[in-house]
Order: sequence, then C-alpha cells, then structure tokens
Amino acid sequence: MKKSFLILSLCLLAAAGGCMYHGLKTDHELRQDLYLAADSAALNLSTREIETIVGAILAGYDAKKYYPEADILNPYNETLFPRDFAAPVFRWEDRYLHSDQWLITIRFARNNHSIHVLTDQTSWTPTRDIWEIIKADSLEQKAFVTILGVDTERARNIITKTVIAVSTSRDEVGAPLMYVQMPLPFEWGREHPEEFLWRFGAVSSYDPPPVVLKNLPFCGNCHYFSRDGRMFGMDIDYRGDKGGYAISAVDRRMILKPEDIITWNDFNKEDEQKSQGFFAKISPDGRYIIGTVKERSFFALLADIDFSQFFFPARGLLACYCITDRTFFSLPGADDPNYIQTCPAWSPDGRYIVFSRAKVDPYLIETLGDKNYIEVDQNVTIHDLNKKYRIMYDLYRIPFNEGRGGTPEPLSGAGGNGKSNYFPSFSPDGRWIVFTQSDTGLAIQPGSKLYIIPAEGGTARQLECNTSMMNSWHSWSPNSRWLVFSSKVNTPYTELFITHIDQNGTASVPVLLSRFSGDKQACVAPEFVDLEPDAIQEILLSDE
Repeated sequence: MKKSFLILSLCLLAAAGGCMYHGLKTDHELRQDLYLAADSAALNLSTREIETIVGAILAGYDAKKYYPEADILNPYNETLFPRDFAAPVFRWEDRYLHSDQWLITIRFARNNHSIHVLTDQTSWTPTRDIWEIIKADSLEQKAFVTILGVDTERARNIITKTVIAVSTSRDEVGAPLMYVQMPLPFEWGREHPEEFLWRFGAVSSYDPPPVVLKNLPFCGNCHYFSRDGRMFGMDIDYRGDKGGYAISAVDRRMILKPEDIITWNDFNKEDEQKSQGFFAKISPDGRYIIGTVKERSFFALLADIDFSQFFFPARGLLACYCITDRTFFSLPGADDPNYIQTCPAWSPDGRYIVFSRAKVDPYLIETLGDKNYIEVDQNVTIHDLNKKYRIMYDLYRIPFNEGRGGTPEPLSGAGGNGKSNYFPSFSPDGRWIVFTQSDTGLAIQPGSKLYIIPAEGGTARQLECNTSMMNSWHSWSPNSRWLVFSSKVNTPYTELFITHIDQNGTASVPVLLSRFSGDKQACVAPEFVDLEPDAIQEILLSDE
C-alpha cells in the first residue's frame, strides 16, 4: 500500500479499547469513525484528502432517492463468520459503466461509529487489524455493509447503492481442514495423478493452505481420519491394485511405506471379482476400517467439464479391516448380495454404522456386462444419464457389535422418499446426521442438497446453507458447530464453503473459503481434523 489511510500508530490506538463481549475479550472496540483508502496508486492521498472525498460523497447521498443495485458476489447477505475466520474478499459487480470509484461504509448495531473505505477496484480485502475490528464489533450482532458506486467525472454523483448485513459468531471453527485439489475434466485428472494436491490448513490463516501431499505416481482418492486425529487412511491405486489403502499414525512428517498399505482384495482372495474399497472410514477408536467391497461401479466419463463423470456403486457390501489383528471380515446385516451397501458412517461412540442401501438392479448389471463403465457420446450430459440410469439409495442403521453386526433398520426421514440419500455424517456430539439427497444417483449430482435429521432418525429438513448447484462432500468441525461442504454454484471448479449449525440444527448462510480455491482445480473431499493447523506438514510415499 503506497499510503494507507489508516495510520496505525494513531487511529488504531484511538479506535481500540479493551472490552468483553459474551465472555470473549477483544481489544478492538470501535471508538471513532475510521477512513481508509484501498491499495491503489490512483488513491495515493493524504488522510485529510480521503476524509474530504468521503464527506463529499456522503453529502450527495439522498436517502429518499432510488439507486440501482450492484451485485455483491461475496460475502452473501446475512453471512455469519466464525470468530477465527481470516478476512474475506468483498467482491461486487457494478453493471453501471459510470461507476469508477466505490465507497464501502460499514456501520455496526453495537455502536454509532463506522468504517469508510474508498477504492477504485471492485474488490476489497480488509487488513488483519481492520478485520479484527469488524469481527469484534459484529460479534453476535449485525454489521451493515453499504457499497456506493460513484462517478468521479460527474462531481462524484452516486450511481449505485447496495447493502448487505454480516455478523460474527462467538463459535470458532477450531480445527484445520484436509482436502484435495484435482484438475478437470475427470478423465484428465485420472491420467495425470501427479497434478492432484492434498492441502491441510485452517480458516484462520491469511495464506492458502499448505500442500502436504503431491506428485503421487498413481491415483489417490478419498482420505479419512479417526475422530481424535491420530490415525490417517487414504484410498490409493497402489502398484496396479485399485483396492490399495494406506494407513498411518499421524505425524508432522508422515512416510507411507509398503507395510502401511493394505488391499481390500485380500478380503476376497479366492474371488475373481476385485474390490476398490469405496468410501472407507476409520472407526472413532482407530481400531477398524469399514468400506464398500466386491463392488460393481456404474461409471461413465463425460466431456462436459461441469460434471465430467457419472458414478455410483451398482453392487457392493460392507467389510471391515481390523488394524490391530490385520484381519478382514464382512459386517453381518450389511453384506446381503441382493443389495448395494455403501457410504458407511460411524456413530461418534462407534456403536452404530449408518449406510446407504438400494436393491441391486439386474438391468444396470446387465448394462455393464463385463466392464465397470459404459461408453457414451461426446454430447451426452449427466442429465441424460440420470434420466436413463436411475438409482435411489435409502439410509439404514446397523449395530456394529464388535464386528458381529445385526439387523439393518431404515433410518426414519432418510429413505422411502422417492429420492437418493447418501453420504451420512454424524455430528461429533452425536445429535445430528447430515446427508446428501438428490433425485437419483450418488456423488457429483447437479441437484444434490444437504439435509439434516436427528441422529436416531426423524423429520428431515433441507439445510438453509444449500446453494443452487451441487452440495455435497460435507464434514463436521470437532465442536459440532460448523459444517464444510463442496459446491459448484460459482464455477465448475468446485469450491469449499462453511456454515454454522446452531443448537436447533439450523444452518447459516454459507461462507466461501476463497483462499482454499485453486486455479482451475476442483476442491473436494474436505474433512475437519481435530489437530493443530501445523500438525501435518508433509506426507510422502516410499517404496522401501
């Protein structure tokens, strides 16, 4: 910044005063109006000059006059930020060509003071100090953000006016995220596994999450941690075996050696049918891994970059691996060959498994023939395939019983609804299950939405955080207050969002994790991990 309008040695000392909000100490109570200029050579002005310009703009504002609105792209109106969230990028589009400067004014319900920011760009990222002031003064109360579009050629006439409200929750996220960035379309990604990046970082950081795993010589897929963050597991196509699964104790520098890799194909050595071990999950105590084996994948590669794969298991059962005994076994009650059993999720106490189940459709198996994929024309879209090849899963619950299983029971509210229900996820406090629902299919569905039910079953409600395009791949924060999920609402290159879940299971407006996005890379499989943000710094694969 050539000359920041905020002179830290004077303004911040005058603006800050120690106080307590809901038991949370802050040193950023706003005590006077602040005037800032964004980082721009054209706005290399003195403090007095900026204050004069802002005063002239506000003097020309007519509260009774109608002004067209610009489009504020980020954040959304009524956004609720975590207390430990780094400053977001405020972005807007102003379709009125005469606007060449913008005045951002933030006023607070808590006090009578405001922050004024003058910029000639259509985006603004608050500095750390200013963002801490905004969060402290919007804690559990609203801050109102007004953006005025100004025409400097016409005596600073106001052209547009847009207002949103934001606030800050006293609930922190309190845990980092592990997720994957992958290239699109899916066919390119499958042929170039070296372009996949696994990142691990916190929403409180002002830097993009560090890359902890890269340059895999073969495909790596879903990863998962034990509840306490001590054990790590990941699907890998190891040495030509698509059933490979890496298991390791978590450390700052993790080296995955051959002895750390099992194969789900050892479960069925005498069976010609191979397994990949879809959607494997580590038990809360770190003793067991459960996944879908003996599966048949209904799969197609598509040319459409928005949705470049069509996938769901058309056959499969649930099997477990005991880490301590190094043994495999099927889970009775979830190993019926007449059904597809997939997407398992452990209850926080490890007593139950909730999973997706559907009857095996002979037509789909016959369509596959001897392959695990179907070939389609270049112009075929996922919408075409959804109409032709339909499948609907229901959620079921079964006791684990130390591997003895039991009788599967439908989970009330998550089945028999004429929809496909999948990817169940328990809140760590055991109160809720959030799952994905779509008209048909599983994974990467355009119309998929997130739903919530009580953990024991009940009336399902669509979460308020859902965007208009694909909502899935969700994970709870360890404190059960935040949910991360993936969406394609802004771009084919899937982005990550978080939402606050209150005591009643109500979700807040989603918050984009813009620093987690990649350049033409989709962000998928996000997972909150109960660790410190620097707990994992590097994951390596060794053949020795």
